[in-house]
Amino acid sequence: MPLPQQVIDRLTHESPRTPGWSVGILLFSLGLLVIALAVYFGITLFYEPYVNGQISSVNAEITAAASSISPSDQTNLAAFYSEVANVQSALANHVYFSHLLTWLGQNTEANVYYTHFTFSSGNQIGLSGVAASEADVNQQMAIFEASPEVSQATISTVSLLQANNTWQFSVTLTMNAPLVFGATVPSSTAASASTTTP
Repeated sequence: MPLPQQVIDRLTHESPRTPGWSVGILLFSLGLLVIALAVYFGITLFYEPYVNGQISSVNAEITAAASSISPSDQTNLAAFYSEVANVQSALANHVYFSHLLTWLGQNTEANVYYTHFTFSSGNQIGLSGVAASEADVNQQMAIFEASPEVSQATISTVSLLQANNTWQFSVTLTMNAPLVFGATVPSSTAASASTTTP
């Protein structure tokens, strides 16, 4: 039995073509290319000049700040930094000084504070200090002389500071080696000894 004409027409009739997947990929790639070009030109034309301007501005500020500091101040700052670094190194590598400073804090009269400290390899310590009264200077010397860690205490100057009515003094202490080189610091025998207060 022959097929009806409608079925034959339907079978022989070509269906309309739809765009293939290759056209979709081409359009997607073209879109990505446009976006990439837009980003590139945006960075090149707008962002890069902005960043370069910021860098130039910061460089100008650094140059202005550097030129505002005089060469002598720069030299002083470098010298000060060097001194701080040296002190840090000395404190880190010479722990026995902490024993000496602990002892000094324990053997300082309450109304005395020190303004200058020197240490020599011969176990001699030079101290300059300020006391509230002449009696405080005498008491401080008595503490040093009574301390078993001090083999000799010599006072070199005592003077009244008229500006603030305090007494300035300088003393040289010859220390026993065990204290200087890290032996345990014995308790102070002086009853009036206290921590140094500025």
